[in-house]
Amino acid sequence: MMETKSEAKDRFARFDRAFLRQIGMFQKPRRFKTQVSDEELLEDLERYREFALKLGCQDAKIIPASMVKVDERLRLKCRISVCHHYNNCINCPPHSPTAEEMARIVPKYRYALVIKRDVEPKEDFIDPKKEEDIARHYRKNMEIVGLIEAQAFSDGYYFAMGFAGGSCQHALCMMQPCNVLQGKRCRFVLKSRPAMEAVGIDVVDLATKLGWEVYPVRARPIPPEAFPCATTFGIVFVH
Repeated sequence: MMETKSEAKDRFARFDRAFLRQIGMFQKPRRFKTQVSDEELLEDLERYREFALKLGCQDAKIIPASMVKVDERLRLKCRISVCHHYNNCINCPPHSPTAEEMARIVPKYRYALVIKRDVEPKEDFIDPKKEEDIARHYRKNMEIVGLIEAQAFSDGYYFAMGFAGGSCQHALCMMQPCNVLQGKRCRFVLKSRPAMEAVGIDVVDLATKLGWEVYPVRARPIPPEAFPCATTFGIVFVH
């Protein structure tokens, strides 16, 4: 049975607007600026880092955009062995921005904010009993990435761009057919995001450089208790 639009919206985890304003987000807009000093940009990025922690991230780091490695082999992993989202979602390969595009785009940015969220309980990722177990973590990751991007945009950084983790078809639409690929309006406009890996960003390389632990979760038949942790990541390029 296809879920209704209201049911889909109710499932999407949203932070209360009053809470967002309480922690200092979305106070007032700034005019757009094309030239921003490193000092001002880094000061804003520190605000965004603090917002990410208040929104539930276990860690968040400001990095130079040059630290991000783009590798076309990431998209190849979507095809071999083929992922069930491949060619079934507008934000997944072959429809998502290519590694070649990202290799040209990333150097245009100076800095980015990378977020890390621990999956609790870790079994939701390592040994999920139902699709919702995984989806709710990806969903929250997308929400935080979207909010940080929106905050940066409201601060005048009009090229702010965020990428999350996992397929939006899974996290938001719960495996329903992608509306956009059927010529319809996206069910989650301004909420859905491509995964970092879907555009060729080497998440493992980046997380390792930042000192974060990453394990190949769902690497069967390794028992779930053998995994120390499970994590999700996201990134927002700012200017």
